[in-house]
Amino acid sequence: MPLSVRELVARREFRLTVVAGEAGLDRPITWVHASEVPDPTPWLEAGSLVLTTGVGHEDPASVAAMARRLAATGAAGIGIAVDLVYRTVPPEVAAVGEETGLPVLVVPYATPFVAISQAVASRVAGEERAALERALLVHRRLTEAALAHGAAPGAVRVLAREYGGWAAVVDASGAVLHAAPETAAAEAAGAAAEAGGLRGREGQSLSFVDARGHLVGHALGAGAARGILLIWRHTAFTGPEHSVVAAAASLVTYEFEQRRAATAQARRSSTDAVRQALREGADPAAARRLLSAWGLDPAAVTVLVARAARWPGDAHDVLADQDLPVLAAAGTDGETVLLTSEPERVLALLEDRTAGVGASGRVGAGELAEGLRQARQALVIGLREGRQVTSVGDLGVIELLLASAERSVPDALVRRLIDPLRRAETERGIPLVATVRAFLDNNGSVARASAELGVHRHTLHFRLGVVGDVLDADLDSSYVRLELALALQAHALRGDAAAP
Repeated sequence: MPLSVRELVARREFRLTVVAGEAGLDRPITWVHASEVPDPTPWLEAGSLVLTTGVGHEDPASVAAMARRLAATGAAGIGIAVDLVYRTVPPEVAAVGEETGLPVLVVPYATPFVAISQAVASRVAGEERAALERALLVHRRLTEAALAHGAAPGAVRVLAREYGGWAAVVDASGAVLHAAPETAAAEAAGAAAEAGGLRGREGQSLSFVDARGHLVGHALGAGAARGILLIWRHTAFTGPEHSVVAAAASLVTYEFEQRRAATAQARRSSTDAVRQALREGADPAAARRLLSAWGLDPAAVTVLVARAARWPGDAHDVLADQDLPVLAAAGTDGETVLLTSEPERVLALLEDRTAGVGASGRVGAGELAEGLRQARQALVIGLREGRQVTSVGDLGVIELLLASAERSVPDALVRRLIDPLRRAETERGIPLVATVRAFLDNNGSVARASAELGVHRHTLHFRLGVVGDVLDADLDSSYVRLELALALQAHALRGDAAAP
């Protein structure tokens, strides 16, 4: 602690005496200033001890006014040299000291002001040196704890023990990962909620004071905030203590980044295994081991296919940042294929980052290829209908029939019913496929279909006649119409089941 006025008076070599303001004798002295100006307060900070000879203050009222201004700024006290201008402290000054609690000291003529200044400066320097030595000691303990227990748990233990409060590490979602003491977890969660904005700002810090105490926080992460280190106690933190807390945040950040980089690299290394697991005839046991190793439920996997996913950097880095139970691999045509047992969380991550997402139903480790096919078909249908996310469960009956069929079945429908119409379109210049789609979409109503196409009903009848001739089929048959509807849907899904 800095030297107090009481301690300074107790130093016999200075022969100081107190004539007023004894109530303030325990005030700490931050620095000593000798001044003869009428109002030195613009250049002073709280805790200053001002010494004056009285020169230029021959009017006692002037010294009393100075004392009052000093009291208002939180000065530690005023010392008046005697046997120069004044033989004793003017009563007006003593009265101000008693009124305000500002210590008023008598400084003997033989006591140099510089000696008093040196005594206070020596104590201040000693305090600063001790604080730095203490900071170095705590820093060493932080390093030792990080090596023994990990940076995050080690840091909160050391900070809470050394600084007499609580400390916690909170992740980017607001969950308390580590707290010391453990009973402080709830309070740390509340503090993290108040500092929520800091979790998204890499490299920033906060300092918050209220009636309960002092809270300091540092964002964790390099390039992107991955959490926050919080420490609280009743009293304010010193400069060296702030430096130690910042050093602790650096240790935790290093550990977070090292772990994230390792996870991202492991995800990249697993890409080939993910591709293999998605292929037809993949080994279910190998797929089960892969899924379990990454925290997925091998019996309940959702396959997601994202089209044109926009990742801020490498997809594996983003997934490592989120710490999600998900595996990823690049698919065809700018697709990203993801396997997860928590599709809601992954879909939230993909929101506004893709042109569209298709989701399979839940499949087991031996059914991932089927899940991939479902997800791709859902994606194609969703894109055609303008949906951001489409699950196979959202598909209609015809779409489900196609989704559950072998690849050769929809291909055969397209070859038999759609490809001939396409060739006839080229030869005759008539939009036959669009005509059939409008006819079926309007439940066989010539009036509504012709209105949709913007053609006369006779024109529509002519086109439908051409379709019947090309396919050698009767469009009045409900079975033929069902086949055409299936073929049109299969045509829309064509190219959806390529290997990842």
